[in-house]
Amino acid sequence: MPRRSTTKGVHPVASRAEEEFAVQVGQALANARLEAGRTQEEVAELLDLDKQTISRIETGKSWPSPARLVALSSLYGVEVNSLFISPSSKSRQVAGDIAEMLASLSPTDRVWVRRWLKQLCGRLARTPARATRRSKARG
Repeated sequence: MPRRSTTKGVHPVASRAEEEFAVQVGQALANARLEAGRTQEEVAELLDLDKQTISRIETGKSWPSPARLVALSSLYGVEVNSLFISPSSKSRQVAGDIAEMLASLSPTDRVWVRRWLKQLCGRLARTPARATRRSKARG
């Protein structure tokens, strides 16, 4: 089997500010990959890269080139600009999405969904170690 490119379309991170931003974008890429139901191995295969390259991008150790960033976002079915939104903005976006979904329900169903979501979030907040293990198992 031919050796895959490990650095094609990937650049090392330089400054501290770049590093923090690369970590944020890498986490967004990892989340998008998981939401798309893809593994690092599968993505590496599809893009003709090593799994380690995908891992370095997702951990913020390397920057994907613009072309690679577009390829990844396309593969995951997300807009490139969504990868650069801060986590707090994403929380507001999620809240807006939930509010929009609730608006289409009857008042009785909205109350039920709100209670259910509150219970679910409470349960998940009490078990962070299990949620972390679950996301690592997918990676």
